[in-house]
Amino acid sequence: MLNNLKILDLSYSKNLVKTPNLYSSSLEKLLLEGCSSLVEVDQSIGHSKSLVCLNISGCSQLKELPECMGDIKSFTELLADGINNEQFLSSVGHLKCVRKLSLRGHWKGDWNLPYRPSPNSSWISAFLLTPASTIWRVLGKLKLVNCGFSQRATNSVDFGGFSSLEELDLSKNEFFSLPSGIGILSKLRLLTVQECRNLVSIPELPSNLEHLDTFGCKSMQWVRLPIKAKKYLSLFLIGCPDLIEIEGMEGLSNHGWFISYITKSKLSNNYKKSLAEVLFLSLVHTIGTYNIYIN
Repeated sequence: MLNNLKILDLSYSKNLVKTPNLYSSSLEKLLLEGCSSLVEVDQSIGHSKSLVCLNISGCSQLKELPECMGDIKSFTELLADGINNEQFLSSVGHLKCVRKLSLRGHWKGDWNLPYRPSPNSSWISAFLLTPASTIWRVLGKLKLVNCGFSQRATNSVDFGGFSSLEELDLSKNEFFSLPSGIGILSKLRLLTVQECRNLVSIPELPSNLEHLDTFGCKSMQWVRLPIKAKKYLSLFLIGCPDLIEIEGMEGLSNHGWFISYITKSKLSNNYKKSLAEVLFLSLVHTIGTYNIYIN
């Protein structure tokens, strides 16, 4: 019977300490979200050769993932929010085929609890600095939201190794500047840094970027656009009251752009006017924002 099972949902099994025997050739999804006592995933999961998705968000006691999971070619999605220990992060680094990875500092089941990341953000640095992290080269989507990712940690890591990354979410972290290497990610299409309240500037963006979201970055002062930008780029700059300059828009009159920014930003009227003259902008006033279309 288990051999024909495609989805096994054991979510919120509070007393589950170890997963059952998982010898199954058909299992595609294993849902263990909220299993707060889970310490171990049984080694038999390595025989689940059809496994696509594992959700262990909220399994804060889980020590590691079996190394054999790195050989499951179909295993492409791991949701592991709220698991903040270095041993677990190290085991994630051995996954060879995961394309979508979520490592939010908070799990949705404990949003009401105060999150206190380690002073050195060592748990996230351990993952990003692990030399054996095969996952670096294959990841397409990465979420490191609310991880306590500090400037100290940022200075220690380089995202340049995530060569397949298409979507990156670093929202609600504590750094003043983006980690190095993001600007050279040739496949990156979407970058989200919502509510990074210390982030002051974004000096480098990849040329293939299609969407940048800096909502709520209250200290943001300037953004430098890619030199060779995509034909269409969406910039969502709402909630950046200190924004002074969007650098690099000159000479982009042949591009299609959509820019949203809050009316109370420090972009001067003269600056807005000069942009309109150079780029043939049409200003459309909406509730609380200006939407700028560059055709």
